[in-house]
Amino acid sequence: MDPICEDLLGNYGLLLYNLKLEPLIHKLRLELSVIVARARDHSIRCFPVVETIHRDNICHIVESPADVPDKIKKLAVEIAQKAIGSLEGAGVFAVLLNEVAPRPHNSGHHTIESCYTSQYEQHLRAILGLPLGDPSMKTPAAIMYNILGEDEGNSGFYLAHQLIAKALNLPGVSVHWYDKPEIRKQRKMGHITIVGPSKSSVKARLDSLLERETSGSHDFVTPRVGIIMGSDSDLPTMKDAAVVLKSFGVPYEVTIVSAHRTPDRMFTYASSAKERGIQIIIAGAGGAAHLPGMVASLTSLPVIGVPIKTSSLDGIDSLLSIVQMPKGIPVATVAIGNAANAALLAVRILAASDSNLSDRIINYQNELRDAVLAKATKLEAEGWERYLNESSSSF
Repeated sequence: MDPICEDLLGNYGLLLYNLKLEPLIHKLRLELSVIVARARDHSIRCFPVVETIHRDNICHIVESPADVPDKIKKLAVEIAQKAIGSLEGAGVFAVLLNEVAPRPHNSGHHTIESCYTSQYEQHLRAILGLPLGDPSMKTPAAIMYNILGEDEGNSGFYLAHQLIAKALNLPGVSVHWYDKPEIRKQRKMGHITIVGPSKSSVKARLDSLLERETSGSHDFVTPRVGIIMGSDSDLPTMKDAAVVLKSFGVPYEVTIVSAHRTPDRMFTYASSAKERGIQIIIAGAGGAAHLPGMVASLTSLPVIGVPIKTSSLDGIDSLLSIVQMPKGIPVATVAIGNAANAALLAVRILAASDSNLSDRIINYQNELRDAVLAKATKLEAEGWERYLNESSSSF
């Protein structure tokens, strides 16, 4: 046997063992797929490894990136590269468990919305002798759902169109209808791609689309503010921003994005935020406090930094790091630990073009004024000694 083939089969067997897929080969339920582009100069670039989920041996859902350990992703990419390196021709190839498909593939349809270069553009670049594009993801997570025929004839078209109508009401959703003249059960009629800030969010939106019951995932609104932090230890401080935004009815998302431990995630989050509908980013950071500034350098959105109080310098180091950004990379900031003010600033920015929010801000300010006047009236009427005895509040 050819040494390359022996190596491929050996690695393939190891991959199957690690994934424990041997019993599923004859009744496939899921598999990994790698879309590989090979140029005319024999250079190769791979798209992120995806997981395909099957129903009745038909690809039903594609999740990107695949939810498997990094060592399995690396092994899958190595196998795919060796497989395509041993073949002739230029273009896009899909490497799956039981086949190599020399063409754009169903498991790569999500790349139209989720990657900097789609599999279709990559295919044209490869066969025309152009440089291969960047195949990495421009959004943290994506899921592709195949629209399969649920019935024959007009009934099948009606059910498919009902699904499409629901999909168009969800954020981060793109619909691709293939306009086939006939519909049959289990025939692929189109696909729906959902992109979002996390795997859980895109899965939850798919569940909503398919009317699956999941806790807290019924009504989805595109977040307008992103609240990020370098560690979950910052959450007790950053939660105050979420509380304020919720009180004003501003949709938001909360996640962990470390500038030092997950730089790739930070890059993807910041560069995709505007496209996903985010309008302002609130970034909390302690210690080195690089997160707000680095995010600001990757997006055109306004960024508000929240200095987190640290055990060593009480947050002074964080504050100074945030405010000393170089010319051209502006980052707003607030008092140490004051995530609530960061959220209020975000609301004011949004209110400049949102009359409803502007009215809420005015009402909020009036409530603050009325509270102070009420305390002043009480103090003047009772005197300071009685006032202090009756209340421990201060202003």
